[in-house]
Order: sequence, then C-alpha cells, then structure tokens
Amino acid sequence: MKKVFVVVCCALGLMMSGPIYAENVKMDEVVVTATRTEALMSQIPASGTVISRKEIEEGQAATLSEVLRDVPGLDVVQQGGAGKTTSVFIRGAESRHTLVLIDGIRVNSPTTGGFDFADLNIEDVERIEIVRGPLSTLYGSDAIGGVIQIITKKGTASSATVDFEGGSYGTAKEDISAEVKKEDYDLALTASRWDVEGFSQASTGSERDGHQNTTLSSRIGLLRKGATRIDITARLTESKTDLDGWGVDGRPMDDPNYQQQRRWSVLGISIASPLSSQWDHRLSISSSNEDLITFDEDTPSNRFRIRMGIKTIDWQHAIRKEEGHQLTLGYEWQDQSGEIESSFNKSFSTNALYLQEQRGIGQSAQYLIGLRWDNSTIYESALTYRVGVSYFPTPGVKWHTQYGTGFHGPTLNQLFWPDDGYFVGNPDLKPEKSRGWEVGVEQALSGALSLSVNYYANVFEDLIQPRPVDPSDPFGKGTLRNVAQADSNGIEADAVWNLSPGVQIRGNYTYNDTEDRETHSYLLRRPLNKYDLVLRLGSSVKGHIEMKFLHTGKRFDYGSDSDGKPNSLPAYSRVDLLAAHRISKTTEIFGRIENLFDKGYEEVKGYSTAGVSAYGGLRMAF
Repeated sequence: MKKVFVVVCCALGLMMSGPIYAENVKMDEVVVTATRTEALMSQIPASGTVISRKEIEEGQAATLSEVLRDVPGLDVVQQGGAGKTTSVFIRGAESRHTLVLIDGIRVNSPTTGGFDFADLNIEDVERIEIVRGPLSTLYGSDAIGGVIQIITKKGTASSATVDFEGGSYGTAKEDISAEVKKEDYDLALTASRWDVEGFSQASTGSERDGHQNTTLSSRIGLLRKGATRIDITARLTESKTDLDGWGVDGRPMDDPNYQQQRRWSVLGISIASPLSSQWDHRLSISSSNEDLITFDEDTPSNRFRIRMGIKTIDWQHAIRKEEGHQLTLGYEWQDQSGEIESSFNKSFSTNALYLQEQRGIGQSAQYLIGLRWDNSTIYESALTYRVGVSYFPTPGVKWHTQYGTGFHGPTLNQLFWPDDGYFVGNPDLKPEKSRGWEVGVEQALSGALSLSVNYYANVFEDLIQPRPVDPSDPFGKGTLRNVAQADSNGIEADAVWNLSPGVQIRGNYTYNDTEDRETHSYLLRRPLNKYDLVLRLGSSVKGHIEMKFLHTGKRFDYGSDSDGKPNSLPAYSRVDLLAAHRISKTTEIFGRIENLFDKGYEEVKGYSTAGVSAYGGLRMAF
C-alpha cells in the first residue's frame, strides 16, 4: 500500500504542471449535500460526484443502482435480477453505513439500517449527488461511508415527455412526466410502470423470477411574498417480486411460489424564507414509510411482514457574516419505528444539534469545521466532528483534505430480534463508530482534460456482529455484540477527456484495500480493484454511440466451499454498447446491448446475473 501511495503522490504532482482551464470541469456545479447549503463543488473540502438528468438519460439505466455502478468508490451488489435486494458500499463501509436521502428525506430502514435500491426508479430524478466520507456531523446516524442524495425534478417549463422501452427477459417499461412553471408555483408529475419476466434468482435454477413496479411521484413548489418558498415532495412505489428459497445446504434454489410485496411512500414539506438579508432558515417535516411482505403461496402460515417508518423535523439556519463566511446551525428530531409480526413492535426518537462554520482564507483557501451531538432514547449519545480545508493555487485546481468521525446507531433488528432467529438481539449495544481522512486534487488540463485523484483511509470500530452462544458451534445462533473492527484505505481516480466535439473518453479506477482486524481478511463483497472505461462518439444534438467496459476484481462472500476455504467470487469484465438517435427536436430512439460477450458472473454467491441482453425504446417530448 505504501508503494501505491507514493505513485499517487507522484501523479498528483504531475497534475500540477501545464496550462490550467476550468471551462470543461464540473467543479463549478452547485451542490447542497456536502454542506447542507448551496455551495460550489470547486470550494468544498470533500470528494463527490454529481450525475445530471442528461447523463442519466444518455446512460439508459433502468434503476438508480445501475447509474451508481460507474461512480468511483462505490460498489453495487444485487442478489439476482430486477427487483432483488440491492446494496451499495462506499469506501469499504457496510451498506448500512450509506445514508440515502430523497429531497432531503431520510429513507434508510429503521430495522436493517440500510436502504434497498431495488425499487428506486429514475424517471423523476433530476440529479444525484454523492459525497464520500463520514458526514455524521451533518446527518447523524448512517452517514459513515457517505451520503447519496436523490434530487427530484422541479417544474422548469410547461412540457411533457413519454418514454417506452422493451427488450430481453420480457421487459416492458413505460413512463410519462409533465412539468408546469408559473410565476407563483411550479409542478412536476411522473408516473412509471416496469414489468420484467426475468430469470431465475438462483444460479442453479431455471424458473423465471419476475418483477413489477409502479411508481408515482410529484414535486410542488409554491412561491409566497417575502421570497418564501414551499416545496412538497410525494412519492409512492408498489412492487411485486418473485424470489427463490434456500436448499438444505443454504444455497438459493428455485421456489415458484415465494414472493415479496413492497409498498413504500415518501412525503415531505419544506418551508424556506429569509429572516434578513444575511440570515435564511428552512423548516422541513417529512416521513418515509414501508410495508414489506414475503410469503409462500403454498404455505400461507409462512408469512413475514415488516412495517417501518421514519418521521423527521429539521430546523436549519444559515447565517452569512461576510463574503466567504457562513455559519450553519440547526436542530433535528427523528422518530423511527419498526414492527415485525409476532416478533416486536418498537420505536425510538433522537434529538440532535449541529453546527458548521465555513470561512474563506483570502481568495486561495477555505476551511470548514463541523460539530454535531445526537441523543437517542434507546442507545448512548454520540458526538461527531469534521474538519476540512480546500486550497486553490490557480483557477481550475482544487486541493482538499478533511478528517471526520461518524457513527451508526444499532438498528431495531439488532436491538430486539427475538430468540428464534439466526442471531439474538441485544438491547445493550452501542453505536458503531468510524474515523476517516482523505486528501485529493481536482484539475482541468488544456481545456479538454479533467482529472481527479483522492486517497482515503477509514477505521471502523465497535462494529456489531453475532458471536455464537455456544463457542464450539461457530455456525450456530449468536448474540450480537460490539466486537468487530475493520479498516479501509484506497485510491479513487476519475478522468474525462474531450478529444474533439464528437469524441470523449471517460473512466475511473478504485483501489479499495479492506481488512477485518480479527480475521485479517478482506471485507466481504468489496473488490480490491474496480475500473471502467467509456468511449463516446457523437453529440447530444443528433445522437451518440457509447461502448462501456467495466471490470470488477475478485471478492469474497459469506460461507465456505467444500474445502473449507472462504467462498470467493471470481473477477469479471463486462462490455455494454448503447446508442441514441434524435429523429426530430421532440423524438429520440435509443437502444443498448448489455453484457455483450455473455459473461457469466455472480455478485452474490449462488445468485444469477443477466446474460447478453438487448433493449430499445422511444422518447417523445411535447
């Protein structure tokens, strides 16, 4: 690892040479997730990625998780095909350590701590902001690895779009959206339907495991006197997914009667207005609710139901004392509840105070200091902090470094799981903790090439894992305890090269070295190496063709093989082709071939992935 670090330092030094231009760099985009207020990417002492609506449409992904596969530092793991459990790991942290927001609304599960991306379609998504690194000082629990915020469409003009898509595995997808923009209000409405006959979730299976998803969403903005703005976000998803069961060896196998039904809703209202020319405040009230049922049609008694919800009130103030100096402070209240039939029905609340100062140091630097205190009714309080500095030696260049701490409170499952499952809940659990730092540089070279490189290191402590009740039976039922520790450190590199107006090459590379301190092994389902490369020909005006190459290195998974060695997942490479052609100003046809060379691989041991498949569609705007 030391040799790699030296190489990176040399590369960073080389990036400082040559003419500097900022025209083609996304550093000047305005983002909100990294600081809770609007800030320029070029000023933030952190590493992040912004994905625009244009990039989402041109990438032709069906779900948000597919878009995230191309982001450096992120690993996406899906247990089968469409609609199956999908998790995201950031910089080696657990999937439950990634906080997910939709227009500022928390959607992580109170029972598992994580967020299942399986049903998150992208038709109503305007942009995605990903900030890597601990952000508990701004968002509290769950934000250890980083934060993914989905920002939905606002009405910017009176218009409408209709999309149709079909293809392999009996795929049919339709969506319609409409926007209205008036002087005192704006409105965006989206409705989508996705039907997939699918393929067997089990690698050894043959029957199809289908998926159906219906999503309705809206965002309403109301403008009132005194520059007051009211935003209302509403979203409802109902899905049905066929699942497979498990054989006596614990591996997945065909089960034609096993299904999952999910109903998931999000509702939030935000009122923002200035108290003076230098003082703004925003009051946000939101809720996220989920009802999840799994059942076997042949065995009605074999039914498992979970209800869970999060209610949040956040009152935030932003005070600008002078140019380049801003103080952000606020109070947040959360109530999380979870009910598992015949098991438990519990809830808890959290009160938090947060404070952050941003100040410019002349024209060439900026520092950030943040502090947050969270007090829960069910686990011990947590104090987190964050310090960061950005340095701008020349236009178009940003050096940054930051150090921060994070925590993840124990989930309701971990605290109260009954004494009849694979593990036993423990009400005495403490929050999981982390500390991490990073250093990086972003730069534009020659007006056509932009580069970014980041080095990071994280330490995870008091991780919650089961320890066997009977030490002689390591595979038996275990009691959850704060016993595990782990490390992750690595490199993220990203580049975009515009060779000409019609030719672009972009790619990224992630080196993620993880270690379980007890076993001295890699953390599960997280590859050491991952990279992708995209060649794009054409323009957005008339049409384009893209060839995408994705490589994921060897990973390890739960369990062991017949020789007693840990299960491993071989490295694989996948090639996708996609194209789009604009027939007129209002009509576009598009298509893609995924896994062009029909590469067989697994993301989770025993679970299938799609072979070579083709899709095509039509998009019309009015």
